[in-house]
Amino acid sequence: MHRVISLFGVSLIIFMLTACAGQTPVAHTPTPKIEVAVFSTELPSTVTPTPSVTVTPAATVGSGAVSLVATATPTMSIVSGPAEFGLTRPSDENPLTGLKVTDPALLHRRPIMVRIGNDVEARPQVGLSAADIVYEEMVEWWVTRFTAIYLSQDLETIAPIRSARLINLQLVPQYQGALANSGGSDSVRWQLAHADIINLDEFFNSSLYFYRENESWQTRLAFNAVTARKYLADEGEDKDVGLRGFVFSQVLDVTSLPKEAVSEAKEIIVPYPPQTSEAKWQYDPTSGRYLRFTIGEPMTDVNGSQLSAANVVIYFADHQDTDIVEDVNGATSIKIIVNGLGTAWLLRDGQILKGNWQTDGAQTPNFIFNDGRPMPFKPGNTWVEVIPLGYSIKIDGQDHTRLGDAEAKTTPESAKTPTTITPTTTSTPIGARPTATQQTVSGN
Repeated sequence: MHRVISLFGVSLIIFMLTACAGQTPVAHTPTPKIEVAVFSTELPSTVTPTPSVTVTPAATVGSGAVSLVATATPTMSIVSGPAEFGLTRPSDENPLTGLKVTDPALLHRRPIMVRIGNDVEARPQVGLSAADIVYEEMVEWWVTRFTAIYLSQDLETIAPIRSARLINLQLVPQYQGALANSGGSDSVRWQLAHADIINLDEFFNSSLYFYRENESWQTRLAFNAVTARKYLADEGEDKDVGLRGFVFSQVLDVTSLPKEAVSEAKEIIVPYPPQTSEAKWQYDPTSGRYLRFTIGEPMTDVNGSQLSAANVVIYFADHQDTDIVEDVNGATSIKIIVNGLGTAWLLRDGQILKGNWQTDGAQTPNFIFNDGRPMPFKPGNTWVEVIPLGYSIKIDGQDHTRLGDAEAKTTPESAKTPTTITPTTTSTPIGARPTATQQTVSGN
């Protein structure tokens, strides 16, 4: 298996000159082994299967793709998803979007996960509207950055490409993806190089990247996913990774869902740093989608169209300070825990569904209500907003905290528990449970 491994000597000089896309890294002396924390993590109870019927799927979202995705003619079940929920998924249904593809072979590939900047100067981005899923997370507490996931479409231009962060050590294995990024701080790059992931770092795979003309240093670096796909195939790495994916339902029947977990949600404000990244999602009943605004302005792709999503997920996650320096001003990296078990809200069709996320770190998260039933996603693309545990989200003008966790604002982060599910116990890498019993094992 091809793995990008840090080479010292010449590579270290490259790191010091070019890491973090123009930022000067702090010198870092690698250690021979990584200590991997293993926590006891709780899993949800058994789920009762949901019956299925057939409907015509929604149209494809996205533009500028080399591989077109969907067709309106085949039928798909109104509820489809992983077998562990007693469901089935048609062979031509994208497990990340619930949409049909014209060629099922597109689904038997490895997702490509691309790090895209969201600095004010980096907008408008290229290719976000074509991603199946977009994760947004805070970087050094002052701005957000994206990891855009592409399975059903390959674009020749995705930009601007920026550096990786600690979250990618957990997020990439969940999708068993290939990570496209432009370096990072010495510590982060060293950990990525020793992780069991495919890391398409620009500094070791320069042929997959190019500079756009007449662009600044913040926007010029672009990634060619078509070239990267061929590269993965040539390396024997573009294979079916068996994505679990999500549960999809074309129609949202709120009467069948837990009453306490459902309410209206026409406008959602995510309080990322207001000077750079505050996010607002506004429901558009005409399209049945949420429209994206950033610091009060419509957020558009480079083609001028406003970004939108069929689903918006609020993903509550523990955010931990580190001493990893990420820029010349001394800003430090954030360790965001996205494995284990936590609180999640799903926004679709003008409604908010409150439940939980759960993943062992080796598969896509399951999104479930407190009673263990799956949360039904709408067929289409999804944006995942990764936020700290204590954040209060404004929904239709009212502050909302985690379901069953009204004390979120006043309880110390270390004392919070993310869910009320009656658990069974298993062991997961880098888990998020604060009351778990920790073991320490050595890894390469």
